[in-house]
Amino acid sequence: MPSAWPLQRIDHIGVAVRSIAAAARLYREAFGLHVDPPEALPANGVTVAFITVGDTQIELLEPLGADSPVARFLDRRGEGLHHVALAVGDVAHALEIARGAGFTPLDAHPRPGAHGTRIAFLHPRDAHGVLIELVERAA
Repeated sequence: MPSAWPLQRIDHIGVAVRSIAAAARLYREAFGLHVDPPEALPANGVTVAFITVGDTQIELLEPLGADSPVARFLDRRGEGLHHVALAVGDVAHALEIARGAGFTPLDAHPRPGAHGTRIAFLHPRDAHGVLIELVERAA
């Protein structure tokens, strides 16, 4: 990994689900984990709920409609791992580095994410089939 990458840690793992309520029940009952209240992100076409595990999180993603990217993902692949999110200090700078390293950004510019974050995605074909999300947390 080039030292110029501003990667800090794995921020979260995104899991596509058909029902946050059903998935949250599993994580609460099977693992005894707290699930944050769902947050609708209409601009991203999803409702999300976060589960903190140690110093990282699991993000449950439920589509808001049949035309959302997560709905299409569920239709093609079913429920399961959707993306790996990497924390960065400056997502715009990380996008520049990603372009220079040969990644294809799915977002030309950072966009708003959950909890006041700024996010951008990198195409999975450039990362061995894994959708990568770059996440900049608010200061």
